[in-house]
Amino acid sequence: MKILKGIKGNKLRSKSAVIVGVFDGVHTGHLALINLAKRKAAKIGGKSVLVTFSGHPDRYFSKNTELKLIKKHSHNLEIIKRHGIDICVVLDISKVSKMKAEDFVKKILVEKLNMKSIIAGSDFVFGRGGLGGVKLLKSMSKELGFNVTVVADKKVQGYKVSSTIIRKKLAQGDIKLVNKMLGRPYTIEGEVIEGRHIGRDIGFPTANIRIKYEEIPASGVWAVAVEYDGKVYTGAANIGFAPTLKGEKDALIEVFIFNFDSVIYGKKLKVRFLERLRGEKKFKDKDALIEGINREISYIKKKYGIKIRKGATK
Repeated sequence: MKILKGIKGNKLRSKSAVIVGVFDGVHTGHLALINLAKRKAAKIGGKSVLVTFSGHPDRYFSKNTELKLIKKHSHNLEIIKRHGIDICVVLDISKVSKMKAEDFVKKILVEKLNMKSIIAGSDFVFGRGGLGGVKLLKSMSKELGFNVTVVADKKVQGYKVSSTIIRKKLAQGDIKLVNKMLGRPYTIEGEVIEGRHIGRDIGFPTANIRIKYEEIPASGVWAVAVEYDGKVYTGAANIGFAPTLKGEKDALIEVFIFNFDSVIYGKKLKVRFLERLRGEKKFKDKDALIEGINREISYIKKKYGIKIRKGATK
C-alpha cells in the first residue's frame, strides 16, 4: 500500500475507486467498503484509494480532547494495509474541514485523485459544517463523471456497526459484541514498563502497559492472549487502579502471562482480549486476593489452555 501524506504535488493518472472516512478500528463495516472499493477499482482498471485524516473530526470540531481512539492512527493504517488497498491518502483534518463540500469533491477527489467511483455509507457526511453527503455526491456525479455506490448499514445483534458503538461496548466490557463488530479480537499494543512489583511479591509477576491514546476496555479481570517475539501465550489481565492495594494514579493493563518468565521491560506486547471475568473487586486481605487470582487463572487455563502458539494477533 502506498501512503500519501497530503495531496500537494500528487495527482493520480490512473482511474480510482474511492472511500473516505476516519476508519477508526477498521471494523467489519469499514471492511465492506474496502472490499467493494477493490472490486470497483478492478472493474474500471484503476486503483483502490482510501482517504482518511490525520486527526479525528470529533476532536477538531467539538474540541472533545477526551475522545480516545479504538486504535492509534498508525495501527489503523497497518490493518488497512493488510486488506489490500492500493493507495492511502492521509489529509490534514484542520485544512480539509474548512473546504466547502463541493470543493472537496471537485478539487480533491476528482481533480487530484481521478475518482471515477465512490463508495459510501448512507450516513456519510463531509466538508465544512458537515454539509456534504450522499445526496450532494449524486447531484455532482453526472457532471464530474463518477458513479456513487451507497452501502447499507451492517448490523450485529441488532446494533449498527460503528466506531461509536464499539467504544461504548468496550467501556461496558461487552467484548463478544466488540469482537464480532471488528471481525477479530480487540487488541492493544504497548510497551512494557516497570511497576511496583506488587504482583511479583504475591506470586504473580505482571507485564505492565500504560495506554494513553487508545480506548481501554472496562476495568476488571480479563482472559487474554499475549503476543511476544512471534509467539502467543495465554494470560490473565487486570485493568484498573488496583483498589485492593492502594491504586495507581493512572489506569494500567497488568498482564500475568502463563508459562513465561522473561524480563521484557521496554519491549512491545500485543494483548488480545478474549473474555471479561469480572469487574474490579476489593478483597478483604492478601490471602483472599491470592485465592481469587488462583481461581480466575484456573478458569482461564481450563477454557483457553496454556499452550504456546505460533502466530500473530491482528
